Amino acid sequence: MWKKNEPGRNERRPSMGVMRIPAEDQPGAGPAAAPNAWGGSMAPEHTGERAVIGASITIRGDVTGDEDLVIQGRVDGKVDLAQHNVTVGANGRIKANVLGRTVTVEGEVEGDLRADEHIAIRKSAKVRGNVAAPRVTIEDGATFQGSIDMERKAAPSPRPAQPAAAPPPHPGGTGAPAGASPRPGEAKHPDRTG
Repeated sequence: MWKKNEPGRNERRPSMGVMRIPAEDQPGAGPAAAPNAWGGSMAPEHTGERAVIGASITIRGDVTGDEDLVIQGRVDGKVDLAQHNVTVGANGRIKANVLGRTVTVEGEVEGDLRADEHIAIRKSAKVRGNVAAPRVTIEDGATFQGSIDMERKAAPSPRPAQPAAAPPPHPGGTGAPAGASPRPGEAKHPDRTG
């Protein structure tokens, strides 16, 4: 009359592709950055969730967002996450300019890398493009072709105080404005009103 449920028949399968990974399950989230299933070792850089572009995913176009990103697949276009961390995993193949707060490359990138804080090119990486960041690390064994610009962004300096506009000279006087105190050693004129 009634059937016993067969295993796996009514189970929901998670969708693959872009997914969020809790901080404790992220690459390099342990006390030591050991090799992991994501394709290499990564030092812990930031806590919180990360979006992941899986190894079987190909994106043609621009990638933008408001969270950290790990790319294990292919991206042709532009990756712009200026306020966040971008990691190109060991399986990642990028033909794009990459902009992030920090950029870590373990896979292949053909394009310029720009970061506000730090760029790390790991020993498994192959990078063909220019690199610009205040701090750049290239591990022994990495392949790199391009230029490196490590100029720090100048902190906005306070504007120097603008000198006040000089008041017009007092007619027929010493050049001091009306009602001004006399300079030391100058006589006060009793006939002036003001």
